[in-house]
Amino acid sequence: MMHNRAGRKLRRTTAHRLAMFSNQLQSLITHERIATTVTKAKELRPIAERLITIGKNDGVAARRRVARWIPDRGTVKKVFEKLAPRFVDRPGGYTRILRLGSRAGDAAETAILEFVDYKFEAKERAPRRESLADRARRAGGGRVETVRKAKPEGEKSAPEAEARPTRRGAEKGKGRPGGAGGPRKGGPAPKKGPSRTGHTKRGE
Repeated sequence: MMHNRAGRKLRRTTAHRLAMFSNQLQSLITHERIATTVTKAKELRPIAERLITIGKNDGVAARRRVARWIPDRGTVKKVFEKLAPRFVDRPGGYTRILRLGSRAGDAAETAILEFVDYKFEAKERAPRRESLADRARRAGGGRVETVRKAKPEGEKSAPEAEARPTRRGAEKGKGRPGGAGGPRKGGPAPKKGPSRTGHTKRGE
């Protein structure tokens, strides 16, 4: 018979798993609601409810037992002074799990773990900062005109600018110096090399 096999390992070592539960408990007590996977929520729920039950009997020993899971003193204080008094008349079942569905990416089943008396309050969004375009549109009466820079005098536009001479000219002999159309600038005409066969004529 196998003993001490209860619970889920969550593919973590014991120290890693306990540290993760400690962080999640602190977040749950601070915000009273966290989003996690269904597997982690099922493992965290009995630990959180056990801490609330301990918090109903305030004392030094009870606070030390809670501090084993939550190292932050302010969070431990909230367990005994705010959360536990809210569930004095409730024998158990202080939290609930709300399933959210599959998570994009790894398709893990996600859920929300929260206290049963948690009341969701929508937070007001901060006003959006006015962009430069909106500011210009408001100053111009709802119309934004683009200002084009005036070109300096004497500067030619792209169509009026002279085209660069190409290697292949329209007429033979009129091209870029040193190109296929004429002799090189400032030098003699190129000498003829040996024939393709590599043999030279006699007398040369």
